[in-house]
Parts: sequence; C-alpha cells; structure tokens
Amino acid sequence: MNLIDVLIQQHRDAEALFEAWHHAPDEEKPALSLRLAETLTMHSTLEERWVYPVARSVVDGPRIDFAVEEHGEMTQLLSELLRVRHDPRRREATVRQLEAVVAQHMAEEEREVIPRLRKMDASAFGLSSDEIVRSASDARKEAMRQLETSAPM
Repeated sequence: MNLIDVLIQQHRDAEALFEAWHHAPDEEKPALSLRLAETLTMHSTLEERWVYPVARSVVDGPRIDFAVEEHGEMTQLLSELLRVRHDPRRREATVRQLEAVVAQHMAEEEREVIPRLRKMDASAFGLSSDEIVRSASDARKEAMRQLETSAPM
C-alpha cells in the first residue's frame, strides 16, 4: 500500500469511527472517543511531518497552510473531547464539531491534494510508506500524551 492509499484508508477509518460513535451506547462512547483521538492524531502526524512538506511542491502553499490550520482546530477539539469524554452532553457537542471539521478537511484533501500527490514519485517522501507509518505511530504516541496532559479529567 502506498502512502496515498494509507491516507485514504485513514479517512475511511475515521468515517467508520464517527459512524460507530453515533450508534454506540453511551457507556462505549468514552472508549470510542479515545480511539477517534488516536486515529485522527496519527493521521495529522503523518500529514504534517511527511505529506505536507512534499505536497507544497505540487499544491499551492495557502491550501496546505489552511490544512495545517484545520489540524490545529482538530487538535483543540480532540483535547476537549478527551477532557469531556465522560460528560455525555458536552462529549456529543464536541464530537459533532469535530466531525464537521474532519469531514470538510477530508473532502478538500481528497478533491484538491491527493490527486496531485498521486502524480508524484513515491521516493519524494524520502521513506517507504511502512517506514513513514511506523514513525508516525511513534510520534502519535507522544502527541496523545500531550493531548491527554492538556485535557485533565
């Protein structure tokens, strides 16, 4: 699987998690909230560290800057979600906001960024897809620790 396929699969995984979250009983939602945070943090890490620097060569800078801003908004909402994941009312509102940001981000990315990245040689990313995913997974762990630290229970 190449890196672009990994990104698209992560999009589908996020959509499936939101769908599962909406149909889950309340007692399962705190755990699903954590899974959402882990999945989206992994995706953001992969994009920000490996994809966006390369994408700047084929996608205009303002589009990438906007994507990074969306990641910042997503990170704030993930921190809030971790903080309120045991409060059903606040958790619901936060997930709805997060889902809107993520859906917009994924649609724009699949429409504007990914088609251009598909035209690039895979070597432009510097590492194999497997190496990038492993590195992003390690970075995700640290990012999750930071999110959880900024979101005291």
